[in-house]
Amino acid sequence: MNRKSRTAASWVAVLVALVLASGCGSTEPGTALPGELDVRTLDTGRFPTAPPKLAKRLDDVGYARLEGARLAGAVLSPHEVDAKYSAGASAMVHTDVQTVLQYLAEPAIPVLLQHGFLVGFSTGSADEKLPLHRAAEGSRERAGLTVTVLRFPDASAAKSAAAELDAVDFGLNPENVAVSLPKYPESRAHWRPSVPTLGSTTAHGIYVISVLADARTTDLGQLVDATQKYLDAEVAELDKFSPTPTGKFTTLQQDPDGLLARVMHDRGVVPPPDGQGEVVLTLRGYLNYLLDQSGRYPPLQRAGVDQIAVTPDAFGFRTRDDSTATRFVQESAELGDAVDRRVTDPPNDVPGAVCVQDFVAPKDAQFRCFVAYRRYAALVLGSRLWETQQRAAAQYALLANSQR
Repeated sequence: MNRKSRTAASWVAVLVALVLASGCGSTEPGTALPGELDVRTLDTGRFPTAPPKLAKRLDDVGYARLEGARLAGAVLSPHEVDAKYSAGASAMVHTDVQTVLQYLAEPAIPVLLQHGFLVGFSTGSADEKLPLHRAAEGSRERAGLTVTVLRFPDASAAKSAAAELDAVDFGLNPENVAVSLPKYPESRAHWRPSVPTLGSTTAHGIYVISVLADARTTDLGQLVDATQKYLDAEVAELDKFSPTPTGKFTTLQQDPDGLLARVMHDRGVVPPPDGQGEVVLTLRGYLNYLLDQSGRYPPLQRAGVDQIAVTPDAFGFRTRDDSTATRFVQESAELGDAVDRRVTDPPNDVPGAVCVQDFVAPKDAQFRCFVAYRRYAALVLGSRLWETQQRAAAQYALLANSQR
C-alpha cells in the first residue's frame, strides 16, 4: 500500500455555533422594533452593519467550487458511520487534479485527466488526533478512514477510472497484495501485509469512492469490515444526492438562501469561493471540517442547524427556531477543554453575546465572540479582544438589519 493520506488543515477547527434570538417582522436598517435594541447605538467601530454585496457571476472555478461544496454534503464523515472516529483529520474540495494529490498518489493525475474528472471531495477522521501535517499511513497510532469521492462525466468513465486508479497505486510497491471486498466484488483493494492499511477503489454510478483504512494492527478482517461499513453508508448517501448536470454549474448560486449575506465581511463584499470558504454548507458538509467531531456535532444537531456559512473569520448558523438560538450560543461557548479557555467581556449592550479567549487557537482566532438574533447565529474570530468585540457588535447589527 503506497497511497498518500496527507491531511489538510481544517479551517473549521476553531468553530463553535450560535444562533439568533427573538423578534419578528421586517425592519429598516438600524431601526428597532418595539422592545428591541436600536443597533445604531452599538460600538461597531469601522465594521459594516449592512448586508455585503455578492458578485452576480463567478468564473468556472468558482462554480465548480460551489458544486464541490454541495458534494461535501453527500460525503459522510467516518464519524457518522462509526462514532469511535471522533477526531476530524482532513477535508478538502477538489476542482483540479493537483489538489487530489493530497490524498492519492501522483500517478493518479493522468488517469483523472484521461477520464474527465469534474469535481471531488475528501474527508477523514480517526479515533486519535494526530498532527494534521503528518501522513498517518502505516503509523500504527490510530484507527481511521480517509475518503475521497470523485465525480466523472458518466458511469463508464468512473468505472474505467476506478480500475486504473487502483492499478497505478498497486504498482507503486512490489509488496502490495490484492484484497477482495466480499460485499463489493467489483471493487479493487490492496494492502501490504506488514502495514496496517487497506486501500480500496469503488465505482458507483458517476462516482469513484476511494477509501484508505488505517488500523493499529495488521488485522485484514478489521480493515475490510471498516471499509465495507463505510461503503454501505456512503453508497446510499450518493444515491440520494442530485448532482448538478455537467454544463449547468453556472446555474448554482453562492448564497441561495441569503445566509452568507448575514455574515459580516469587513469590506462589505463577499469574495468568490476560495476552495475552503465563502460558501454555505449543510450540517453534514460542515461536520467534515470539524476537529472535535464528537464534541461539536451534538450541539449542532440539538439546535437543528441545517446551514452554515463559512468565511475566514466569521461563521453564520441557521438553527431550527428562535428558542434554540440562545441555548446554542451558550453551549458553543463552553465547548472544549476548560483549561484552554477563559470567558472575556462581551461587547457592550449586545443581548446574549458571549466572548471567550482560546489559549490554544491560532493567534488570529484567539478571541471568539458569539451572538444570536432570532433563528440565526454567528461566530466572529479575532486576534484582539476590543476589535473582536466591535466585530461581534457589527455582526449582531447585521443580523438584525437582515430581517425581512
